Amino acid sequence: MMNDLFYERMKDIYLDRYDEFKKKLDEEPIKTFFYNTLKEDKEKITALIDFKIASSKLNEACAYYEDVQIGKTIVNDLGLIYPQELSATLPAKVLDPKGDVLIVDMCAAPGGKSIDLLNINKEEGLLISNEYEFKRAEALVSNLERIGGASVIITNKDTRALSEELSGRADYVLLDAPCSGEGMARKNKDIISHYSLNNVLKCAALQKELLDDAYRLLKQGGYLVYSTCTYAKEENEDNVSAFLNKHPDMELLKIDLGEDLYRLNYPKISDKVIRLSPLNNTEGQFIALFKKHGESVTAKVKYLKSVSHKLVESFIKEQLDLDKYYLYELKDRYYLSLRPLYDLKDKVIRYGIYAGELKKNVFLPSHHFYRIASLKDRYKKVLELDDEEYLKYRKGQSIFKDVSNGYWALFYKGEPFSFAKVVNKELKNKYPKGLRY
Repeated sequence: MMNDLFYERMKDIYLDRYDEFKKKLDEEPIKTFFYNTLKEDKEKITALIDFKIASSKLNEACAYYEDVQIGKTIVNDLGLIYPQELSATLPAKVLDPKGDVLIVDMCAAPGGKSIDLLNINKEEGLLISNEYEFKRAEALVSNLERIGGASVIITNKDTRALSEELSGRADYVLLDAPCSGEGMARKNKDIISHYSLNNVLKCAALQKELLDDAYRLLKQGGYLVYSTCTYAKEENEDNVSAFLNKHPDMELLKIDLGEDLYRLNYPKISDKVIRLSPLNNTEGQFIALFKKHGESVTAKVKYLKSVSHKLVESFIKEQLDLDKYYLYELKDRYYLSLRPLYDLKDKVIRYGIYAGELKKNVFLPSHHFYRIASLKDRYKKVLELDDEEYLKYRKGQSIFKDVSNGYWALFYKGEPFSFAKVVNKELKNKYPKGLRY
C-alpha cells in the first residue's frame, strides 16, 4: 500500500527515533503566526492581540496561538500578522537579506516567505515575488496587499524566462521549490494515502531545473536558499549534492539556528543543511544555504519609464504627502513606487503600489493604495474609526462622518486598513466584498 511505502521510507530516515516521529505525526499541528513589523513593532502588535499567545525561540519573529479563528481577528484584518507555520518562516531567516539589494522569491505563492523577506529587509531593497501558476499568483497578490507591501514587483513568469531576464542580477534568491510535500503529512493525511515514489522522483527532476534557474539569477557573491517541505533525500540532499557538482563555484554554507536539528548521515552535506519535523514541534522543512563565489558585479538593468498623467497625479497630491515618487502605467492601471523599478516586460501582475485605474476619464483608487505600511504617516485625509464604526465598515455597511466629500483613508487603532468615498457625510463602503464578515 502507498501509505506503507511512506512509513517504510520514514523508518529509513528517522531510524531509532522513528517511533517518536510516528507518534508526533499523529498529534495536532502547532499553530503560529508571523509578526508584520513593516507596520508596527512586536510590542505594539502584541498589545492589540486579545487571544493567548506564546513566544517562539526558533524564530523570534513568530508566536504560537491556539483556539482562535486567526483569519477573523483584528490583528489579521489590519495586516499586523500573517498566519504561517513556524518552519516555513525559517528559509527567509536563513537567507537574511539586508540593505539596498535585489531579492528574488522564485516560487512565492501563497506569499508567506515573500512577507518574511520584506520584513527582514525592511523594504530597503527590491523584492521580485514570482509565481508561475496564475491562480496561486492571485493569492500571492492578496496576501502581499493585506500586509501593506510596497517595494515589490509581483510576476507570473516561468522561472527560466525570469532567470534569463535577470541573469546575474540578484543579490539574494529564495527557491522554496514545489515538492512531494511529505513534511505536511501531519496537517494533510491525504499526502500519506496518495504517496508515491514516482511523484518524489518527478519533483526531484523539476527541482534540479529550478536550481539551475536560481544559479542563473544569482550574481557573483550572492546568496541562495534552497528549501522544501519534504523529507525525501532525493529532493533534498541528493539535489544539493548534484547542484554542487554541476556548479563548482557554489559553496554550501553551514546553517546554525541554535537548535538540536535532526540531520541525515550524508557526507559533506549533513553538517551544513538543516531538517525540521514534528520532532522539533514544527512541520517538515529542509533548508540549504549557498554562496556564489567571485567578485560582485553590478549588472546593467533597464528601468521602467515613469509616466505623467494629470488626473492621477492630482489624486496622489491630494492624498499623499510625497516629494518624489515614480508613476507607472500598465493596461490603464497606475502604480506608484518610492524607488525606480525594473522593466520586466511581460507577465507582470503588479509594480510596487497599485494606486488605481482609469475608467471613462475617472480615476478609481484601489484598496491596496490605502494599506501601505511605508505610507502610514503620509496619508493627508485620514479618518480614525472607533470600535463600532470599524465593525460596521468591515461588514460592508456605510457610516456617517461630518467631513468633506471625496476619498479618505480609514484607520483603526492607528493602522490604515481601507478607504471610503464620502458623499454628503456618508462614507460609501469600499471594503472589498471578499474580505467582509
